[in-house]
Amino acid sequence: MRINLAVKGKVKITVRDLSGKAIQRVEASNLVVSAGRNLLTDWLIGQNYVSGLLYVGVGSSNQAPALTDTDLIQPIGPRKQATDRFRTQNVATISTFFGSQDNNGVWRETGIFQNQTGAPMFARAVFSPEIVKDQSKTVTVDWDIEVT
Repeated sequence: MRINLAVKGKVKITVRDLSGKAIQRVEASNLVVSAGRNLLTDWLIGQNYVSGLLYVGVGSSNQAPALTDTDLIQPIGPRKQATDRFRTQNVATISTFFGSQDNNGVWRETGIFQNQTGAPMFARAVFSPEIVKDQSKTVTVDWDIEVT
């Protein structure tokens, strides 16, 4: 018996000024990279090191995602721990808040990871328009991962 599962998703990024007003919204599709597919397969067979998708990173590269990606191309600052994780039917949402002092720079890419450093990266997305993140802004990055 063969079961066909598809894992796909999108990233929704909301930029706010310090008063909390949304000033920019960006959406992009992501690519579940080979390491992410392996991570999912390890979870299916009960590997005990699979703890979930806990960290989000951002970077400045606009290079297209590739299956062989294992990290962001040009990371900006450290990965941030997810601030909220929940499931609605077959969609998992991982939400991460970046405060005004966090990861400032020109954002063009984001990735979702199991660990704070090192591998594995589950998925990567490149988005446009870019986000100029500075001390006058906060950002929420929401990864929606759908299994069909």
